[in-house]
Amino acid sequence: MSKKYSILIAVLLLFSLLAFGCSQNDTSGNESGEKLSPKHGGTLRIAIDTTTALDPTFLTTSGDNQAASMWNDYLVFCGEDGRPDPERSLAESWEYDEAEKAWTFKLRKGVLFHDGKEMTSRDVKFTFDRLRDPDVGAKTVDLFSNIADITTPDEYTVVFKLKETNPEFLLDLADRAILDADNPDLKTKANGVGPFMVESYNPEDRIVLKRNPNYWRKDADGNPLPYLDGLELIVIPDKTAALEALRSGQVDFMYEPPSESLELFEKEPDITLYTKPSATHYLIRMRADVAPFNDVRVRQALKLATDRQEMLEAAFDNFGVVGLDTPVSPAYGDYYLDAPEPKRDVEKAKQLLAEAGYADGLKLTIYSPEIRPNSAIAVIWKEQMKDIGVDVDIQLVPSDIYYVNWLDYELGVTDWGSRTHPGVFLQQAYVSGARWNETHWSDSELDDLAAKIATEMDFDKRVEMYHRVQEIFMERGPIIVPAFKHSAWAASNDVKGVKPHIVETAVDFRSVYLERE
Repeated sequence: MSKKYSILIAVLLLFSLLAFGCSQNDTSGNESGEKLSPKHGGTLRIAIDTTTALDPTFLTTSGDNQAASMWNDYLVFCGEDGRPDPERSLAESWEYDEAEKAWTFKLRKGVLFHDGKEMTSRDVKFTFDRLRDPDVGAKTVDLFSNIADITTPDEYTVVFKLKETNPEFLLDLADRAILDADNPDLKTKANGVGPFMVESYNPEDRIVLKRNPNYWRKDADGNPLPYLDGLELIVIPDKTAALEALRSGQVDFMYEPPSESLELFEKEPDITLYTKPSATHYLIRMRADVAPFNDVRVRQALKLATDRQEMLEAAFDNFGVVGLDTPVSPAYGDYYLDAPEPKRDVEKAKQLLAEAGYADGLKLTIYSPEIRPNSAIAVIWKEQMKDIGVDVDIQLVPSDIYYVNWLDYELGVTDWGSRTHPGVFLQQAYVSGARWNETHWSDSELDDLAAKIATEMDFDKRVEMYHRVQEIFMERGPIIVPAFKHSAWAASNDVKGVKPHIVETAVDFRSVYLERE
């Protein structure tokens, strides 16, 4: 990052702390390629992000999702490549009846909750009925609105009857923790079927988990999983602080090391860096229902004045790819529209502002979590907007406060983690009335395409529709996506078995172990 931006970001972060107070290479094995024998035992210390919820139905932050993946298991497990993995799923098999629009899942027998109760189809039905119940208030209601009914023919069979076909239904079900239907208090009692059990939960400090002795999975050699005796999840939302904790030996593993520190790993013999392309992005989003952002000319002007390459270099240290102002990443393969990178055009941006009635410029306030890269994006964008007469005031707030008010901010910098398929972004954040529609955008053509994508079983037709969706975002969308950040994790060298996952928070610790004397 240039000295100019480093100084600006440092100053703004200092002001933020004064105002709010202190807030809380794909590789594995050894270098010789020798196969290591996993060892049982030991406690892995992991730096995680801010946590706000124990109830798996109401996970909001990255920290919530990181923690939940360790004590829960899923009807359908999403593998590292973003596809369903039958070997790690609670459903031992599934089949689809196209005529009936019905998915039938056969459950594994003998899977126990942490309190010893056996998981049955009743628990699965309870879980997904809760996720789609408007009275419960989960953010997944729209995602599962296509489910007409869930039935349980017997204790180990669950049938989902759909209103319309859904080509990505298995991925929609993926990584939804199965709840105990008899749990009297889901907010405070963590009774899952996952590899680790919650021993203590302090959302501002740490979560301590111990090995589930009755976990259902075994490794390829028949050894019981997980290998570790336990996990200590230490809340360190500041990535620089988390990295220092890793380097000093206070933690063994961290998510998302700061992109500006990645060169450091070439000189750190005791730390291993893991990377993977992803759909993680940090967007500048405008509320399309209020002035001046309800004028597409203003939105286009701000896009034209944005230098995405500079943003990628300065905020992400080139650790990613330039974004095209859509939520669809190159990581999604054929779904991605490989269009030319947007070119910065200051004069055209000024012309559009003048046509919209802002020839003398604009004054805007942008809200951002105080952590990087969000804060860095805000600083860089502020400097870029000066060239078109737009004065941007930056309000940095702690992440937990930002995500209490984020849907109301007229202009903000929001981070979105990877999803298993891009349709999730559309349904959760961009169709009219979506629960996480932070832009308050309503576009009839986009709504129509999103609805068709959700039901179209022909892959080539879905690709064509996804390409048109991305064109709509480029033409008139209310978001600026400067870059898609590669996913990254870092661990001490004695942590073995780490597999980078397309969803950054979903690293599978069931087969991770410690190679220590």
